[in-house]
Amino acid sequence: MRLLLLTLSVIALAGCRASSSDRGPALGLDDLPLAPDTPPAWAAEAAWYEIDVDRFRNGDPDNDPTPAAVAATDAVSPMALLDAGWQPTPWGADWTARADWERDLGNAEATLPLRRYGGDLQGVLDELPAIAALGVTALVLRVADVRAPHHVDPFLGPKPARDREAILLETPGDPATWGTSAADRLLQDLVEAAHARRLRVVLDVAWPGSLAATAANPDSAEVNALAIAVRWLDPDGDGDSSDGVDGFRLDADAGSAAFRAELRRVVKAIHPEAILIGRPAGLAPTVGSLDALADDRAFRVLQLVLDPLGPQITPAEVAAALGAVYAATPPDHLPAFLSTAGPADAPRLATALRNAGVPDAQASPRIRSGYDASRPGPDATRAVGLYRLLQATLPAAPHVLAGDEIGVWGARAPDNRRPMPWPDLVPALAGSATRAPVPDAALRALTSEALRLRRDHPDLFARGTLAWEPEGDLLRFVRRSEREEAVVVVNLGTEAARVAVDATTLAFHVGVPPGAIGGEVVLAPRSGAVFVRSVDL
Repeated sequence: MRLLLLTLSVIALAGCRASSSDRGPALGLDDLPLAPDTPPAWAAEAAWYEIDVDRFRNGDPDNDPTPAAVAATDAVSPMALLDAGWQPTPWGADWTARADWERDLGNAEATLPLRRYGGDLQGVLDELPAIAALGVTALVLRVADVRAPHHVDPFLGPKPARDREAILLETPGDPATWGTSAADRLLQDLVEAAHARRLRVVLDVAWPGSLAATAANPDSAEVNALAIAVRWLDPDGDGDSSDGVDGFRLDADAGSAAFRAELRRVVKAIHPEAILIGRPAGLAPTVGSLDALADDRAFRVLQLVLDPLGPQITPAEVAAALGAVYAATPPDHLPAFLSTAGPADAPRLATALRNAGVPDAQASPRIRSGYDASRPGPDATRAVGLYRLLQATLPAAPHVLAGDEIGVWGARAPDNRRPMPWPDLVPALAGSATRAPVPDAALRALTSEALRLRRDHPDLFARGTLAWEPEGDLLRFVRRSEREEAVVVVNLGTEAARVAVDATTLAFHVGVPPGAIGGEVVLAPRSGAVFVRSVDL
């Protein structure tokens, strides 16, 4: 049924992109090698960084969005935007202030999604050194053009007008007509530059749901989705996937089970080390043909115990709840799961922690009276630090949403999409209660240190065993590998606590540094520490 696409994938593996006249007999799925049913080894040691490109950095003002860019993704006509005087929102603008065009088009809930800030792939390229310095090892990007998902959004590249004209000449359902746009080439440049810094690049995609099936072939959406996967895994079709992306993150309803199985086989045939990530659907998510899930189950537990106003559950309840989460996850896949703080429409990390227990659907002062979406104070920032400590030392790969590492706050979507507060772009407005946040250098340093701890001890924290030892207000657990042991302790109480720890090295702490009395470690209230020691084989 999908012979043409499978032929193209086999041709890519063979190292030649033949024309339709010299392809020879079509090959079927059975001609591809069997795909392993476990994640790539690197995924267990990954630290993920997810970037909202439009809100990350404007690296090329010449490609700033126009009303056509907004109309492509939102249910509003270009003429209505033009009549209202729509313009890109200045990077350092007060988030709570509404431009004249916004007032003309409706209320804040309707117009906030219509904002565009002009972030682009060049901005990501420009900041790759800073991204790598944070300590992350893999990027998640959503860059697809909504109207032509086989291309990068033209307004994220250098020549949006020219790209849009060229795309109009293509046949969306015919991969043979797809060209390479300037935005596509810039993504390839970004992938090359990221790989040079040992950063992997994974695309967040909406296909096959974003691809319209033709009446003549109801399966064409899934066929074209496979074609897009092949296109980005090996852009030049030479059989060398080193110039392609390192995998895809799919929607929760990404096609049929048969499609996902076929996608896995095609992807792994072209790029054996590529990863396929899903979004969980329901309370008991299944992996199926995927490698891992972007999973917030652990966060839903931890936010209750890290509530800046005081724990809502006990450490013993945390141990029981997380034990159940991990037990329900396939052990070969758990290390590769992305430990996230929620889906794309969830509130920002600091805001979610200070409103622990509020469902994402109600996480806005416009929806729930009393919801606190103001600038986080020191207690909320401390909670973020403790979460990073636990995220780095518990099973599953840490995930950071760009901006959380420097203190960006916000309620659920669309308020969670504040632009990154680069000091050179927002200096005049930084510091007020509602405007652009001052980048929190201390929080970024703490996040980086937590990620480095995990990177320096991969066997211990990515693959080691886990034993819970909660006691009173102390959330305590032990991670063990063949060569190392780590004791992780968080004091969630309001009084200092003494902790017996074998002779070890203090590897990381949050809050007041632990002291020592009579051979015991003393932890201040709302502080945490990680102690690591070598063990005999």
